[in-house]
Amino acid sequence: MRSLIPEHVIVRTSWLFGFAGQNFVKTMLRLGRERDSIKVVQDQVVCPTWTGHLARAVAVLVERSGTRDGAMARGTFHYCGHGVTNWYEFARTIIEEGTARGPTRPVPGLPTSTAEYPTAAARPRYSVLDCSRITAEHGIEPTPWREGLVAVLDRLCGQA
Repeated sequence: MRSLIPEHVIVRTSWLFGFAGQNFVKTMLRLGRERDSIKVVQDQVVCPTWTGHLARAVAVLVERSGTRDGAMARGTFHYCGHGVTNWYEFARTIIEEGTARGPTRPVPGLPTSTAEYPTAAARPRYSVLDCSRITAEHGIEPTPWREGLVAVLDRLCGQA
């Protein structure tokens, strides 16, 4: 498709979370209220991405895609939350921050492997995207995923 439409903009991202819809953050908060322990995969490396940060990056690219100056956005770009983690550490951070805000309680996370935690969809072991092009060409710096997590938890927990 890219060869048919040379003036395209594609944004690839990974592991979205936000206020709306079902996502990992909401699931961990719920499980933290319901269970005595949570089993979470630790051998999948990810860069969680808050939908609010992604929306801002896309807005800049959309604005630039319509310009005729040298800043025109064209091609495929990666954007995801800054910082690498794994699902287990992400879950642990969600539970810690959620506990501090009240909607869940401290519950131990039990690290497990992908092989021990089968899912219907195959998940890659390494989902880290190189966001250097979007930064170099458009000055869009990925925001740390922890900042996005704090914004989501503050809103979900009524503190924003």
